[in-house]
Amino acid sequence: MKTANIALFALTAGSASAQFFVLYGRDTVVSRIDPIVSPGGIGMHAHEFMGAGNVDQNTDYDSLQKSTCSSMGRANGNPIIEDKSVYWHPTLYVKANNGTYLRVPTCKTNGHQIYYINAGTGQMREPFEFPKGFRMTAGNAYIRAAQEHTPTNKDDITQWICHETPSWNEGAQGGFPKGVTSCSQYPYFNGAIEFPHCWNGKDFNLNSPYSHVAYPIGDIRNGACPDTHPIKLPHIFMENNYDLSSLQGEFEVDSFVLSNGDPTGFGFHADFYNGWQEGVLPNLLTGSSACDSHDVGDCSGVTFDSSMNWAQCTTTNNFSEDLDGPLSALPGCNPITTVNPAPQCKACAAGVVGGQCNVAGSSMTTSTRKATSSTLKTSTKPATSTMQTTTTTTTRTVTSTTTQQSTTTVTGSAPTSTECDD
Repeated sequence: MKTANIALFALTAGSASAQFFVLYGRDTVVSRIDPIVSPGGIGMHAHEFMGAGNVDQNTDYDSLQKSTCSSMGRANGNPIIEDKSVYWHPTLYVKANNGTYLRVPTCKTNGHQIYYINAGTGQMREPFEFPKGFRMTAGNAYIRAAQEHTPTNKDDITQWICHETPSWNEGAQGGFPKGVTSCSQYPYFNGAIEFPHCWNGKDFNLNSPYSHVAYPIGDIRNGACPDTHPIKLPHIFMENNYDLSSLQGEFEVDSFVLSNGDPTGFGFHADFYNGWQEGVLPNLLTGSSACDSHDVGDCSGVTFDSSMNWAQCTTTNNFSEDLDGPLSALPGCNPITTVNPAPQCKACAAGVVGGQCNVAGSSMTTSTRKATSSTLKTSTKPATSTMQTTTTTTTRTVTSTTTQQSTTTVTGSAPTSTECDD
């Protein structure tokens, strides 16, 4: 798995003594839910989930502990038992040659790698693990450009890489690279993000979901925690591998767009809801028995379910809507826009695509225009205020817009990912 090896090089180069391990896996479900930002209901845009199987819009620590499987584990495919956390990120779409939108699947065999690293300086939390019920979001769904306050050594916390020598890191500046339709040397398009690991010691607050965590000063991985957030937690780095080969020749060049309406890549974000068994992470990341391996399977203090493969852990999408495509527009009310920051639209009902953006917290709505599959284009005006919406509903039959109970199943394969390995 060469993607992990490349990221590992960057890790060791930045912190030679880092104690770390890597989880491997694939998605469990694609669904328009967000248990952190939109608990209890449908979310604003589609996400791809991985990790604990018992996940839905009502997920909390206790429900995660009831999961019977995980889609993350050791590199050979055995699920980890002690980690019942869940991780998610927005789905990636491309504009098809006929003007519709198609979801780009992540790889079936190596869709995700999640690094846990003892990095940076600060007041290390004792024990060195996330509190029970801890949750956080990395990135900002509404930005559409590199942020001015980002550290000098990295333009942003996100990166989009097609591993092509000699310029394998083209796209590492946070936004989508130009001209990419396939990745020839490595069979996947890599989207990655760094999580914050500095904590203020306070519980998560839904009214201020980003305030309890912060990035280190100067270096987003190895810097010092700020005085406002002095407590150091384990650092998480997430890689996601997308299978462009499955859509080869079917989409337009430079048409990448995230489910939150972001055509730039800078609005990529990810979420983490802690479900680790207490006492496990400190053993993996501190002391003489700490792990120092690209594969969590080489670490002591963790166990794996040898009776199954993490690809067998899938979850039912509990809202009935098509998130794969072809779609006339993005699912929900997510206008494609380069406005920075983008408008914060209210969540739309299941089954709606390209719906009108009702701005959250006000009675305002963004201007919309009707579009067909042949007119779904980003404005060519030079100003950074382009916006594209439609007012159509999904072209596929929606049998229900009510929620159902999420169920975890063990199957031979998950339909939301495709083969993709080197």
